[in-house]
Amino acid sequence: MENLTQRIRLLLEALNERVFGKEHIISLSLLSAVAGESIFLLGPPGVAKSMVARRLKLAFRNAGSFDYLMSRFSTPDEIFGPVSISKLKDRDTYERMTEGYLPTATIAFLDEIWKAGPAIQNALLTILNEKIYRNGNHTFRVPLKGLVAASNELPASGQGLDALWDRFLVRMLVTGITDQSDFDRMIASPDESEPCVNTALQIEEQEYETWQGKIGSISIHYSIFEVIHTLKEKIEDHNHKLQNAESTEQPLYVSDRRWKKLVKLLRTSAFLNGSDTIRLTDCLLLRHCLWNEVSQLEEINEMVTDAIRMSAEGYLLNLQGLHREMEALKDELSSAAAVHENRDPGLLLVDSYYHQIDKVRLAGRLLMFASDYQSLDTIGKLFYLHKDKYKSQCFILKRYDLSMRNKVPQHKIYSLRKGNRSVFINDYEYPLVCVPGCEPLPPQAAGTDKEKLEERFCQLNDLLLRVEGGCKDFYTQEWAYADRHLFLNEQERDIIRGLLEHQQTSVADYRNELNELEHAYREENTEYPSESIEGNLFG
Repeated sequence: MENLTQRIRLLLEALNERVFGKEHIISLSLLSAVAGESIFLLGPPGVAKSMVARRLKLAFRNAGSFDYLMSRFSTPDEIFGPVSISKLKDRDTYERMTEGYLPTATIAFLDEIWKAGPAIQNALLTILNEKIYRNGNHTFRVPLKGLVAASNELPASGQGLDALWDRFLVRMLVTGITDQSDFDRMIASPDESEPCVNTALQIEEQEYETWQGKIGSISIHYSIFEVIHTLKEKIEDHNHKLQNAESTEQPLYVSDRRWKKLVKLLRTSAFLNGSDTIRLTDCLLLRHCLWNEVSQLEEINEMVTDAIRMSAEGYLLNLQGLHREMEALKDELSSAAAVHENRDPGLLLVDSYYHQIDKVRLAGRLLMFASDYQSLDTIGKLFYLHKDKYKSQCFILKRYDLSMRNKVPQHKIYSLRKGNRSVFINDYEYPLVCVPGCEPLPPQAAGTDKEKLEERFCQLNDLLLRVEGGCKDFYTQEWAYADRHLFLNEQERDIIRGLLEHQQTSVADYRNELNELEHAYREENTEYPSESIEGNLFG
């Protein structure tokens, strides 16, 4: 398989000799031809659409070609060959002399394809789909590998061209040369001859037939079905939105026959790239196959990219499963802490707003707002000591922020953490005054709940380790495949690289989040040794 991939790479290099800015189109035309499909090129005159067909012919050994510029006056005789007068006269048989015309060509180029009349269209439908041509009383299989069609416009709606348009699996927008260095080399190049392709690189007929069997055996991982399922759903959603908005925009339509052919195209890509299974990178080629209008190109690109990302994260890497488990753990931690943190009826409420801190060596009461107590965490927040002028012998701990740095002395600033019906002030624990006879607070995360949470942390860590390992392997393998892919351009490689890096970042974020959750949990459940209040800041 590797030898075949290298051979196709060299073949493409030969076909692209003295080609400027159209290398990707030529590579996709070769892919579609090996898959037995046709390609449509949309673009203005003079952008080398016919050159693509001429170069494609060179990929096949002893290939015949046919090219024709359509007009509304074109007749079937000009495309499929003239009727044999002698057979009509001597045998009363209506047959065409097809030699040198499209039915005997390996590669064909039809310019201004949409100007073809109904008689030409009907014959083309059978040739493109079944690769057969009926000539008089005889039906024979045509040697056509690929038809390159071109036009400067898309098929007009309501003209009966939908079936023919559906036959063109790959659809490319062709523009003038955009890279300035390519443009300069093109106008300065004196040689406009076709390259000489080594016959050892060319594809011969028997070899082509053998490949078809091997292409059919390329496996399809379920992640690829997921991409297609997601794309179908996205297309249906898009069409529903258009319908509900009563938009005049044309809906997206992909026939069942087209989906089947698209899978063969992906199999062909995998085969020529040396893979025994379709990979997610191959699915990026679908962005050239699903649009019907130029205005749909951007949305199709987003759909395909999102479908690939969702399949990788949901099925291959299980990032979606990891996300669900993380959320479940946070819910469990929240539930386990709720009895300690929310509306504890055992805490005495002073003057409707405060909790009182007990056993402090102050000449008076020490209070803090109940809402401030509820907002405390296990890390620590800054408060300052305030003498309440409205309450005799009463001090209040209030929230501190940096705007107060010139107003509050440093020795009056304290770090507070939440305890169990208590508060840690600079790491010394002080109880809160409780309602007489209140029920004791259940031990925090005690017994089976604590054991369950410990087990959940272990399970989630194991899952994350597997995802991290899978993500690393996936990145290495998929990028190696994308980097040497025969049919991607640099922009598409960047898309794959971006998807892979996003997945790496997501996994790293989950690791940081789990570490933070575990750290907070450990801190909250660590028992600090009792300290004498002698010598503390309130002594």
